[in-house]
Amino acid sequence: MFRIYLFLLLITCFAFAQNRKQLRDSILKYKTSNPSLAVEYGLEYDKLTANSQPDSEKQNTFALIGEILIGMGLNTSALYYLNRSVELYAAIKKSEKNFPNIDQPPWVLLNIGSIYFNNGDYKKATEKYNYALNLFEKVSKQNAKFLGYNTSKSNLGLIKEAQGNYKEAEIIYEEIYQRRLEKGKIEDILYSMAQIIANKLAQGEVVAALDKLKEAQSIFKKHEAKDPNSMITRNWGYAHFVFAAYYQSIKKYDSALVSLSKSKEILKSFPSELHALGTRFAECYLGLNQLAKAERVAKENLKIKNLNDVERKYNFKVLEKIYKQKNLNSELLKVKDSLILISSGSSTSKLFKTLNTFETQIQLANTAREINESKIKYNTYLYILIICSLILFFSLVTIRINYNLQKEKGDKLQVEKELITSQLEEKNRELVSKTNFIIQRNDYLKKIKKKIEAPKKDITLNRLSKELTMVINSEKTYEEFDKMFVKVYPDFYAKLNALAQLSQTDLRLASYIKMNHTNNEISGISGISLRTVESQRYRLSKKLNLLENQNLNSFIMEV
Repeated sequence: MFRIYLFLLLITCFAFAQNRKQLRDSILKYKTSNPSLAVEYGLEYDKLTANSQPDSEKQNTFALIGEILIGMGLNTSALYYLNRSVELYAAIKKSEKNFPNIDQPPWVLLNIGSIYFNNGDYKKATEKYNYALNLFEKVSKQNAKFLGYNTSKSNLGLIKEAQGNYKEAEIIYEEIYQRRLEKGKIEDILYSMAQIIANKLAQGEVVAALDKLKEAQSIFKKHEAKDPNSMITRNWGYAHFVFAAYYQSIKKYDSALVSLSKSKEILKSFPSELHALGTRFAECYLGLNQLAKAERVAKENLKIKNLNDVERKYNFKVLEKIYKQKNLNSELLKVKDSLILISSGSSTSKLFKTLNTFETQIQLANTAREINESKIKYNTYLYILIICSLILFFSLVTIRINYNLQKEKGDKLQVEKELITSQLEEKNRELVSKTNFIIQRNDYLKKIKKKIEAPKKDITLNRLSKELTMVINSEKTYEEFDKMFVKVYPDFYAKLNALAQLSQTDLRLASYIKMNHTNNEISGISGISLRTVESQRYRLSKKLNLLENQNLNSFIMEV
């Protein structure tokens, strides 16, 4: 019984492997001739291998599906498979990888660069192409290295061309063309020639482009493939498509239609290429004002299954212009609605979000690789680190103890220093305040002396006695006031002096006002009459340039 189960298991495994191989072969077979069918086989392959272990075949197949989807303009879907390809590459054992000495799948990076290029992000595209180029240079398999290097450099040429640097692009194309001539692979040679033709036309060198086209035609006739689906046929058709695009750009629509017709005949076995041709036909008929033909072709194009949003948008634009000329407002409204629907359903934001996720995935893969490399170094230095750490620990403990002792002494000295400084500052403020008071009191005593020396009838001894008593009593009141004031408002005098040039009497009056004393209280503290206080207030207001309606007390309180 056990033998029967084993036999059935072996048959199942064999059938599974065969089915996988057939599906992958079908994807490769229809990659260029029928991309939609190739993708359908790719979806079946995905379902069949859903629970299988990661391996190089599965990783490469997902990368292939992503490449096909890019060719169809379905970038978001392509990113899904390219991302899975990167994940599989990271999961595969190093010994089982196609390129075991590199950390990322270079073809996937190349395709990611193409997505950036198609969306106009030339900086990111350049970054990816250069990254892929560096990886291909490390590949040991010569054929893969040759093909990858040429494709990466060729794509960098496309970026130069898109940025208007035609001469720089020409240098790159010529380098790749010479390399491909040496290799002798005809489809690659024809592709390089098509790129050179496009470059010459972009620079306005039409004669040189025609000469290169004749040269390409000679090569094609010598090596014309029996299989109409071959890349030789496809790249020869692409050369005519390049001329059609050029004639259309300079509005020679009749010449463009001739080249388009030649390209269509050559590329009849390449449906994805025909989609772009169909759009060009509609645009050229519109340029010739053949509205009926342009409308018919555009509508036929829009019926194509899996037509990408870019081509759909171009065809709707053709219909929009036609219906504007014909004043068919109802049809025009439908077309505008369709264009709005395409724009609103655009997957650009989703695409860039997926791109960001993909970039993160690559960064994580690189980080994982760096971590693995670091583990080796970590294990090597671990014991040395432990020993050094112990020595360092005991050294630090000793240093810490000494440091704490010194810090404690330093803190005590700092506290003492701050206390002494504070006391000195307080004494200085008291000295300034007492000096002001003494000067003011002496001034008042001099006035009393003058009154005694030159008495008038209205000056009585009783009155002079009262004034002297006020001066004597003000000493005690002043001492209490001054101790409190210098502690509460240490910077008050400096701020006032910054506003105006004030006398010692002015400063003393201001300090009394700051402490919210009334005129009567100020008179008692200073040992002067109420009238003298009012006169001093008036002079202080003038020195501070206060307005008539401005209150001196309010101003002083804000200082």
